[in-house]
Amino acid sequence: MGAAGVAVLAAVAVLAFGVDNGGSAAERVTGSTFDLPALDGTGTVSLASYGGRPVVVNFFASWCDVCASELPTFARVARAERAAVAFIEVDTLETGNGAAFANRFDLQHSVAATAKDPGAFDGKGLYRFLGGTGGMPLTAFYNPQGRLIATHVGVLNTAGLYADLARYYHLTEPMTP
Repeated sequence: MGAAGVAVLAAVAVLAFGVDNGGSAAERVTGSTFDLPALDGTGTVSLASYGGRPVVVNFFASWCDVCASELPTFARVARAERAAVAFIEVDTLETGNGAAFANRFDLQHSVAATAKDPGAFDGKGLYRFLGGTGGMPLTAFYNPQGRLIATHVGVLNTAGLYADLARYYHLTEPMTP
């Protein structure tokens, strides 16, 4: 595909997935970037702000029991690997209190950022763009250039998460004494 075809596809993606959520922070989603409202309501969480670093984006919802079993793993690994990989937790398809759920796992002190995906219900959010169809959790892996390289649907335990980190970023689980 030539440069003109890529430009047309990028324009279509922006038109199809760009959302203005009223007077609050806008959510913009395209194939290679996103700007989501911060979960605490102050500012935005942008993929571009992590340029040059690998980024793992994990989606959760307060109603998701599997997410509750997975989040302690993500918090622990995010703390251990913060120098190598930025972890972003995104509340999506929320029907309850996602901020309280995130606080329960101390995500704001463990991961690089927490955000919300308000466009998920109307099909224009990041979760839907990445292929989410209602199954949770969903994890997306971005390379240091901000390109999506893989998604994983379902729970990741410590071994599974480190297997993906090794596969995509050549990062191995630290040895424990």
